[in-house]
Amino acid sequence: MKINTIFAALGVAALVTACGGGEEARERKMEAEAAKHGIDADVELDDKGEVASVTINNGLGATVGSNLDLPDGFPSDVPVNGGWSIISTSATPGQQDGFMVQAMTENSIAEIVDTVQRDMTAAGWSETAADNPTPQMSRLGFEKDGRMTNYVLMDAGEKTSIQVVTMKKPG
Repeated sequence: MKINTIFAALGVAALVTACGGGEEARERKMEAEAAKHGIDADVELDDKGEVASVTINNGLGATVGSNLDLPDGFPSDVPVNGGWSIISTSATPGQQDGFMVQAMTENSIAEIVDTVQRDMTAAGWSETAADNPTPQMSRLGFEKDGRMTNYVLMDAGEKTSIQVVTMKKPG
């Protein structure tokens, strides 16, 4: 629900500021509008003046947008494949060196499962879990060197939603 508030606040700010000011002034106005709702946000506009990303300063380093980069420190041995549009990144709460990434792709769940299983195995990960709790959802789990990575794939109509969580194993 808080994400909806963020986008609503930023949408209002975008409309209010569309007719005036440079890119930095527009970013500051959108950030001020978010602040009115108790949200400390950093807004970045793209070359077209559209919102490229929003970073929520809540201690988790959450960023939402489209075609985002992986966060600094994301493990290089956890494949996030080309063709995925990353829409959200954040640290894993309570986990040092843990990350959550959400992405969208036009690839099917079956294609993603095949690619993830192949790429994770090639990167030295052991598959520990794979299931399909519903026909529209698949889950994959992997472990390596005291770490775990889980993928949740969901059919989202014409696209597939992907959530990747990677962190140290608890315990």
